[in-house]
Amino acid sequence: MTPQRLLLSVGLPLGLLIALLSPAWTAYDEFTHFARVVDMAQGNLEPHPMPEGVGSVIPAAYQEATDEIILNHQAGRPPWTPTSVRALLGHRPDDRTVFVDTRPTTASSPIGYLPAALGSLLPVALGAPGVVVLWAGRLASLGAYMLLAAWAVRTTAAFRWSLAVAATIPLNLALAASISPDGLTIAAVLLTVAMWTRVEGGEDVPLPALMLSTGLLALAKPPYFLVLGLFVASAVLHRTAARIRAACVAGAALLVGLIATVANSGDNYQAVTTTMTGRIDYDPELQMDHLLGDVPGFLWATVDTWITEYRFYVQGWFRQLGFWEADMASMVPWAFVAILAVSLLILDGDDMERLSGVRRVTIAMGVAGLIVAIYAASFVYFTDRPDYDHIGLQMARYSVPLAVLAFIAWSPRALVGPARRLGPRFAVVGVVGVPIAAVGASVVTWLWTGANTPLG
Repeated sequence: MTPQRLLLSVGLPLGLLIALLSPAWTAYDEFTHFARVVDMAQGNLEPHPMPEGVGSVIPAAYQEATDEIILNHQAGRPPWTPTSVRALLGHRPDDRTVFVDTRPTTASSPIGYLPAALGSLLPVALGAPGVVVLWAGRLASLGAYMLLAAWAVRTTAAFRWSLAVAATIPLNLALAASISPDGLTIAAVLLTVAMWTRVEGGEDVPLPALMLSTGLLALAKPPYFLVLGLFVASAVLHRTAARIRAACVAGAALLVGLIATVANSGDNYQAVTTTMTGRIDYDPELQMDHLLGDVPGFLWATVDTWITEYRFYVQGWFRQLGFWEADMASMVPWAFVAILAVSLLILDGDDMERLSGVRRVTIAMGVAGLIVAIYAASFVYFTDRPDYDHIGLQMARYSVPLAVLAFIAWSPRALVGPARRLGPRFAVVGVVGVPIAAVGASVVTWLWTGANTPLG
């Protein structure tokens, strides 16, 4: 088993299972993202102003199909049965249309939705049922994710296993196999880390590869473009011509990401749903005032929320692959985390031992700073509580793209030696078995017991 084979033989089949078996429109905010993708497939890159507001106009049958999923849940029926699939296939577009508020999707540029939009072009043009369009978009998103992750693993100069394992974390696979900009964002983070390891290793990375990887992350979902600061720190700590050139490219991409984020956030951006059936109302300007007017309080809230809610995030990485939670004991995800951590200490132990001193401290502080930035974005755009409550509501999926950097920076290097005593066979079984077991539990839940899980 190699890292590339882990992606091909484990990540790809599990991603396909998730894409095809995950209940329709039950991934995170998937219907809103789906409406944006359908709109793009109809030729509109951005949501546009209308009498009803800023959003997208899509066939009414697509929204009616999502209602079918909710009705099945409310009636206590499993989300996937032959009867439910036939019902979904019966929702074909006609002359009726419906307006969908897709302002939340403007947090990401159209690049984040491009794979799903390209996959949806033909079924949308043919007037296919909404579930067929959904499957096509999911598969296209997964394909783009796997290609970028494979490129990252193949070209990285260090932490090859860490990148492959991060790509196959169940929640990352679930995000990649849904219609969402999150999958492309995660892949862009992996690719950026791979390019950074090459720069750190003294390699003169070709300019097109640098521009593509940094530009992709800059235009993906904010605030993950801040990961590009790795290249700037690398040049500051050890100035060489190759590092300075990489830092200049990454710095330009950082500026692009910042400008895009400010521009998109200024367009009355707001999240319209917290679950498939819930709604929040708030004032982003008021939330920003609360944030800037009480910086110490906000910083304390982020630390307190991370510590007190971390146990929920661990569950989310392995059990919450959408609105249906896998039916497994809560201690199992903790065991999964331990197995993966020990396995990577064995497989990437040499790279871990080489990364030390100021470089490792800089990465550790950078990851912590990114988490604070994500909490800030969550507070401004995803909660209506001035007391900072709910800022960790979706932190499981917001933090998981940083998994590879968190492992690199936060894993105790002193445990590399003891971990090696378990041997590489234990490590390979661990990195293969964990995602299979976790996704398998979710599949069983979706097919047999999903209707018993609270929605949202």
